Amino acid sequence: MNTFTSNFIRKNDFRANAHTIAMLKQGWQDYAATIPPYPGGFEGKGIVICAGGITHVTCAWVNISMLRNNGCQLPVEIWYTGAELNEETIAAFRQLGAECINSNDYTTNEDVKGLVLKPFAILHSRFREILFLDADNNCLTDPSYLFSDVLYQAYGTIFWPDFWKTDKINPIWEIIGDTDYHAQEQESGQLLVHKEKCWLELNLCMYFNLKHEYYYQMLLGDKDTFRFAWKALGTRYYMIPAAVGTCGFELSDNGFLYGLTMVQHDSAENILFLHRNWFKWDVTQEGECVWEKIRRFKQGAREKICQVNYIDAGSIRRPFWDLDGDVETLSFRELFGDYEDRCLDILKTLRGYKFYARFLIHMHLVKFRPGYAMGIRDKTFLSHPSIVNA
Repeated sequence: MNTFTSNFIRKNDFRANAHTIAMLKQGWQDYAATIPPYPGGFEGKGIVICAGGITHVTCAWVNISMLRNNGCQLPVEIWYTGAELNEETIAAFRQLGAECINSNDYTTNEDVKGLVLKPFAILHSRFREILFLDADNNCLTDPSYLFSDVLYQAYGTIFWPDFWKTDKINPIWEIIGDTDYHAQEQESGQLLVHKEKCWLELNLCMYFNLKHEYYYQMLLGDKDTFRFAWKALGTRYYMIPAAVGTCGFELSDNGFLYGLTMVQHDSAENILFLHRNWFKWDVTQEGECVWEKIRRFKQGAREKICQVNYIDAGSIRRPFWDLDGDVETLSFRELFGDYEDRCLDILKTLRGYKFYARFLIHMHLVKFRPGYAMGIRDKTFLSHPSIVNA
């Protein structure tokens, strides 16, 4: 279980005895010694996204549509697992210049799904240089220029910070043999990686994710498995120095910002990414604007405080983040105009497409009809006129 303090320390109740720490340390070191050298065969630059199921497919559609609207011509790969997409949706994404790839065509390992799919997709993508984006992570401008960043070219890797720092008593520090306790944790909603330069590190990251029964207990999902793989091998990386901000709305005059989106910057401290991780597009209603204000720490801020508030919606209690201390509050619309309106227009159009309606039916059947995803289907139902002629 993770808890988060107002001074941005992520505490974790997972404890490991000396035997477990030694076992895990020896395990990754033995594995690292067996990683073959970079094999070649990867070409070009591109964007990789993992998206399957209603939530992430909806987010990916808005994401890629906005990339194209903003002039981004980079090829896109969408990785999914099993029956998370259907053929009609795959064809629709192809019209956006996105190729959909089923991880089951590359492995029979049943652990390669969910969070584990991220490093797997990066490793097996046809691209040599990759901008990885979470499906719900929107770019405010064409991000192609990142590949020309001199810091990326020097390091072969750019990572982005999370709000938190890893508690120094977390066993991960002993396991990888590092004491950089003051470093920011990593937010892996966006990654910029040159596979040829970071092949060993990416493979070790994959190993950490496949051992998720241990590493996800110490870390917060997949995100810091990248950073700690680099640290374990003593490889330098560039972490964007601008602190993550938050974007959301105010409900009253109390000044509290209900931050539902992480705000990330490029190396010149320009706002580039909006990681909409608390209020995704599939649950957004028509015309529902929530990106009203951005709050971020001023450059060189000394006083940094994290505040959390909750909104109860039935049985769900959702946390919203705000920042306090040396902060500045910016108007989203003054900075980025009708960007959110354009996203909402894309969402509205998507909901009117027949392929999307049929995709919703597909995912419902995958979830609730045993055998559907394996091809054991009720032909009477599927041939019903209301389905065929939709």
